[in-house]
Amino acid sequence: MKTVGRICLAMMLLTTQPVAAEPAADDRASLHWIRQEVEIAGALDNLSRLAVSAPVVFTHVAIVDPESGGTLADQTVAVRDGKIAWTGDASAAPDMTGFTAIDGRGLVLSPGLVDMHVHTMSLAEQLLRLATGTTAVREMDGFPWMLELRRAIIGGTLLAPTAYIAGTIITSYPLDGYSVVVHTPEEARATVRSEAVCGYDFIKVHNILKLPLFDAVADEARRAGLDLVGHIPHDITIDHAVHAGGMRTLEHLKGFINDGTLIVSGEDYAKAVAGADVWLTPTFYTMTGTHRAVDAQNLLALPEMSYVPLRKRRSWAGPVDAHDLKGQALIDVAIPAAMARLLPLHPHWLAGTDAAQYPLQVAGYALLDELIDMEQFGIPRADVLRAATTEPAAALHRPGEFGRIATGMRADLILLRADPTRDLRAYRNNLGVMVRGHWLSRAALDAALARLAQIQAEPDEAFAVNGRSADALVADLQKLAGRHIALDAMHLEAASASLARLGYKRDATQLEGIMTALQAGACHEITPPGGG
Repeated sequence: MKTVGRICLAMMLLTTQPVAAEPAADDRASLHWIRQEVEIAGALDNLSRLAVSAPVVFTHVAIVDPESGGTLADQTVAVRDGKIAWTGDASAAPDMTGFTAIDGRGLVLSPGLVDMHVHTMSLAEQLLRLATGTTAVREMDGFPWMLELRRAIIGGTLLAPTAYIAGTIITSYPLDGYSVVVHTPEEARATVRSEAVCGYDFIKVHNILKLPLFDAVADEARRAGLDLVGHIPHDITIDHAVHAGGMRTLEHLKGFINDGTLIVSGEDYAKAVAGADVWLTPTFYTMTGTHRAVDAQNLLALPEMSYVPLRKRRSWAGPVDAHDLKGQALIDVAIPAAMARLLPLHPHWLAGTDAAQYPLQVAGYALLDELIDMEQFGIPRADVLRAATTEPAAALHRPGEFGRIATGMRADLILLRADPTRDLRAYRNNLGVMVRGHWLSRAALDAALARLAQIQAEPDEAFAVNGRSADALVADLQKLAGRHIALDAMHLEAASASLARLGYKRDATQLEGIMTALQAGACHEITPPGGG
């Protein structure tokens, strides 16, 4: 009887979920990342439920005016249907019956901040940006999953900053799958046309792109009516990039600082930018990143680090590479030298962080640091304020849509205790944030952050990988996909591979199906025909 029982038990096991091997650390981490993203989506859903989306009026509040660089005292700002319905002197305010009133006495209302250089990889970044007052972002390396996520944001199924999305980076270097590689002008033009059809907002180029390829991209972008932005490629002058190429924004001071030698370029800056509608996004926060690595232990003790996954925090505590220190020393000389030549030209500046791609960066908080860095490198405070409000709107051809507190503008607002026109650190202490007319109180934001910290504190080794958890992951992803809430495709690809390796073939296939659906149509190509 015992033998028969063992045979029956074995037959039962063979007809149910396969017995998987003990997962390797990388596979467990890959699957745990998905679980955490699903839970963060839940935290964002809960925050959305706590948002006040009915008409709101801020009374007797001082408002920040980026154009003058000052504030206007005792104002009333009324918001309805996602727009600023009325603003003006509190004494002249019309009847606001039916509006939820927020007493602004002694407080300051600022336009929402815009981070003009991000690379989103996690839903956590969306929450962190909202919590710190970033109400719009410019994604600088777009993919089909980001376009799907934009649908969720616009459609109201995901509460997140408004996103403007570049096409996938065009270059002649693969960048570990984060770029479209082109070899000929024909391929370059085909890529631009494809990205235009996809619905990306602009075209981005990177470091490695020879002159004929750059010119082909620039010309085709012009034909498509899309701005060209990004890195000035090696061996191309600022003058050519701006005047012949029509580049609208220039990132990381590349071209002004030689990317190979890390010393200041000898090009005539004034001639290079003269008469052009061009904006500079210096991303000082990223360019000085090695200093943060040296101070890693102190930085890892900051409260905002609790919002970073434990696996990342552990990896950020390592030693600093000697090569990075040498490069940082060169950059530390080059930045002030470049700025000494740029500041007298009074260029248009944009605030951007390049977060959260690199160690010791925390989305949202990074932009607050960047504002301080910009002022410390000599940019006047009023110009820094504009670089995060009105200048992004102008650079994106949307000066009448956001960036100011005025009737008809999108209701992206931050309520502050102190005046940022006197001290930019005022943005570190907000009492609430409004994004597209949805008011998020400080209490609601803090509750969401507390939940995020709880999620991110869980170690990978605590996540149980088994048939039940694999099934649940895929089921939850299918629900999110039904709401157009997409996750980073490379993480999904890694998770699918992990499921397959562990023997969960059915779940791996279903996850592949979700990924395929996200990449349908003209946007699915990683490289153009004939590319490599």
